[in-house]
Amino acid sequence: MKALFHLSISLVLLGIVGVLGCGQPSRKLQSITITSPAGSSTETILNASGTFNISPTDVKPLPVSWYAVGPGLQQPSPVYSLTSQSFVLGCGAGIVAVALAPANPNAPTSGSIPSQVFQDLVLTHALSTEGGYLAATMRAQPTC
Repeated sequence: MKALFHLSISLVLLGIVGVLGCGQPSRKLQSITITSPAGSSTETILNASGTFNISPTDVKPLPVSWYAVGPGLQQPSPVYSLTSQSFVLGCGAGIVAVALAPANPNAPTSGSIPSQVFQDLVLTHALSTEGGYLAATMRAQPTC
């Protein structure tokens, strides 16, 4: 009888823990989009928006870390610093703007990025998601 009582208590506690652990699904960034609402003869203004799996699904502007990579530009460091500000991209053949953000909207607003993830998302644009980060790219106009 005592064993049955302990088993019953254990099952009730297990059920409570299970219900508490199953809360709401976590919100994750699913994609980043770069738009260019304005520009001039020497530069393009870029903004980022994001789509999440849980409401609010569309976020505009999306806090991202901006990078410009390409010929003649200094290679950026594998760190991020999120901002909701627009990004100014100069003109030039082979120059690419990259908007990067952690998939977790509760991630710190700045931090380091694993070197392989940075290589794949920012430097070579080989992937758009890796290691808990997402990125989008936009090529600069060769000449403005």
